[in-house]
Amino acid sequence: MALRNNPKIAMTTRQRVKAEAERIGYRPEPMLSALAAYRQMKKPSTYHGTIAWLCNNTTHSLMMTVPLYRQYFDGACSRANELGYQIEEYFLTEPDMGPARMSNILQARGVQGILLPPQARPGIELNMYWDRFSTAAFGFSLLKPHFHVICSTQYRNSMMAVQSLQTLGYQRIGFFGNTEFDDRTDGNFTAGYRTATKKMPHSKRIPLLLTEENAKLPHTLAGIPKWISRWRIDAVVCVTGMQPLLSQAGCRIPQDIAVALLNTQAQVEGFAGVDEQGVRTGAAAVDYVVGMIHRGERGIPQVPYQLLIEGKWMDGATAPQVHPQTARPRLTRKSSKEK
Repeated sequence: MALRNNPKIAMTTRQRVKAEAERIGYRPEPMLSALAAYRQMKKPSTYHGTIAWLCNNTTHSLMMTVPLYRQYFDGACSRANELGYQIEEYFLTEPDMGPARMSNILQARGVQGILLPPQARPGIELNMYWDRFSTAAFGFSLLKPHFHVICSTQYRNSMMAVQSLQTLGYQRIGFFGNTEFDDRTDGNFTAGYRTATKKMPHSKRIPLLLTEENAKLPHTLAGIPKWISRWRIDAVVCVTGMQPLLSQAGCRIPQDIAVALLNTQAQVEGFAGVDEQGVRTGAAAVDYVVGMIHRGERGIPQVPYQLLIEGKWMDGATAPQVHPQTARPRLTRKSSKEK
């Protein structure tokens, strides 16, 4: 228990045991360790402990309005049950709740692991007694501390979306998103888009359209058709949740412009795009934290790891195959006479 950093053993005792193990050259027998892990997997699922789902939002329903986050949660709960753990939600935003009090509450309730879902906004710092817990975070919206991160291959997913649209016959592909999303994802999606398009002829490299968080809606809607017309765009890689703005701006999908979402599973059926595998990501996060608990890895890691889940391209009606003999109509600005 001391070698696994079990918090039930006093810190001074753990240090003494580790020092003695190092002095005599003790090393775990790998075959016996593998056998113990195998026997543990074969046992019927019994309760082993609780993993905290530590939210920085006000309510459960607020976080679950984002379908991808709901997939994280569902995947985590399902995998935790299989391993004999349970997921419990805790909220840092409760009245009179501070980092020290939350740390003490979790420790008093025997919580050893923490999962940090995406933060309410980018650039947040969380100060807790992290040395008591095995912790991992979803995505990159937490500024500090730097924990192990589990998320989709955002950079590669964006490249996949561009390359899949090219395979379908689209040549002038734009990226439509917002600055807050870019900050939350550490610029991974926009970087993937730039990489995927840098080998295109210069005339086909299209500037990203990133709206500001506080921009007024009429201003945003007016800019969309101008951007599409100016660059003669025939397809758009779109941040999930922003595609209604394209329709509000007068774009017919897919008659005027094809659309591929960066997370198709989080929206209505029929959209082409990338499935970020949210349920699998949630399950992988639980696997990782449970492994940390078993290995006695607690606190802020000296070298944070990133566990990336590969996305999957999904065909959809919003990005049909382009036939060479068929000219695609493009959205154009009306002349003064037409207006």
